[in-house]
Amino acid sequence: MIDNRVTAADVRTCMRGEVYGDAETMTDAWFADHVARNDIDLARSPRWTVDGALVAFALLAFRGDRAWIGGFGVVPGSRGAGMGTVCVLDTLRIAREENAASVELEVLENNGAAIAIYQRGGFEQVGQLVAWRREQRSIAGTAACGVLSEAPRDAADVAAIARRPATCWQREPRSVAMAAPFVTVTVGAEQAPSAYAFVRLGGPRGPLLLDAGAQDEAAAEALVGSLDAQLAPHDLTLINEPPGGPLDGALSSSPFWEPIARQRRMRVQLR
Repeated sequence: MIDNRVTAADVRTCMRGEVYGDAETMTDAWFADHVARNDIDLARSPRWTVDGALVAFALLAFRGDRAWIGGFGVVPGSRGAGMGTVCVLDTLRIAREENAASVELEVLENNGAAIAIYQRGGFEQVGQLVAWRREQRSIAGTAACGVLSEAPRDAADVAAIARRPATCWQREPRSVAMAAPFVTVTVGAEQAPSAYAFVRLGGPRGPLLLDAGAQDEAAAEALVGSLDAQLAPHDLTLINEPPGGPLDGALSSSPFWEPIARQRRMRVQLR
């Protein structure tokens, strides 16, 4: 049965095992930030129980006629018996009843069991995504070509300079704006930059590139150099960057950045 609302404790209980390990990375603060930034609707996010015990959860977010699964998991003891497929189909039922035309999600490339479950639910791969990380370090001799600004920006301000379309749900202008306060690094004209990055230095996830993009290789290299020079004292993470683009190329060429995870972007059309 579907019971109550999903909590951070539910996520910690379900997202354990061979793929995710046993570290309790989803803190209460992280969970609250994830829900608020990404329009996750806890009232419409199913939590399945059997005899009162948690067996699975899904976090559903809605923007217009689009939906996104911002988290899905089955408790380790209930895996391998078809529960995942049942819950995915039930999640899609809820999304359909809420008039969603499509549902998206991201899934780690090494999570073959989850990928198979999503495929059985009708999801198809629509892209690849890479997460990048640079550890705090002293980067001597790195030139800063960009301009760092602390001016506040709302969703419209973000959208005015961000890439279109966004690489994923979590990097859309609305998600970025909800993470304020953050700083902006731009290369070129500030109102129409050739490269940009929105960086939140605080928050429960630590320093995070909320979104970034570049028009060409030169601009991407200038942006990465600026991030390394101006934000050297901070660990930095950028999630869900598509491979093959200018920014991916600059990150791949940098001696300081490394890929830490690869994901599939998947989507199912409901109508």
